Amino acid sequence: MVAMGVDVSVVRGLDVVVLEESGRLVLSRARQTLPDLEAALTEVRPDVVTIDSPPGWASTGRSRPLERELARLGISMYATPQEPGDHPFYRWMRVGFAAFAAAGRCGYPLYRGDTAMEGRAVEVFPHASAVTLRGRLPGRGATRVTWRREALEEAGIEHGPLHTVHQVDAALAALTGIRCLQHRSCLVGVRGESVLALPVPALPAVRYEREP
Repeated sequence: MVAMGVDVSVVRGLDVVVLEESGRLVLSRARQTLPDLEAALTEVRPDVVTIDSPPGWASTGRSRPLERELARLGISMYATPQEPGDHPFYRWMRVGFAAFAAAGRCGYPLYRGDTAMEGRAVEVFPHASAVTLRGRLPGRGATRVTWRREALEEAGIEHGPLHTVHQVDAALAALTGIRCLQHRSCLVGVRGESVLALPVPALPAVRYEREP
């Protein structure tokens, strides 16, 4: 099984990482455009595509249920509001929307929790993936790239060639996709509407504790 993870940015473009089920790093590309993403999807034909972005605006309120669920566990992420107009902060989300649309054009429709994950484009959040894999929040002062790279190391994922936090995040996205294909994942959110996949079978009932 093969999974493609995509990290999204307005300035940098897309970071794309492809992993095999064994943990082998198949492909890592930085500063990709949307046409580059479509070309990579056509070239690799992964079993699942995981994208570090919401796929669309919230239907009501200032955030989505999945973001509130993660917040109750101590995992913070940017809230996705209803359509905010051309607000500069949310332009990266529009890039993510475009990435999901590109995946759809390549035959990977959005996963909403009510179908099989194989052959779908799935929303993920690499920070949440790392926290759930490691079972704790990062300690104060821990660098993002080091702490998240350790999550890949503990999961047996090849990560030496990944040089930036954005590549590491794309790899965590791909790892989450592999766990989804293995049925070793769970969801937060509202099935049939907006869901996010996490690389563990179940979530705790209480907030994650922060490591020393």
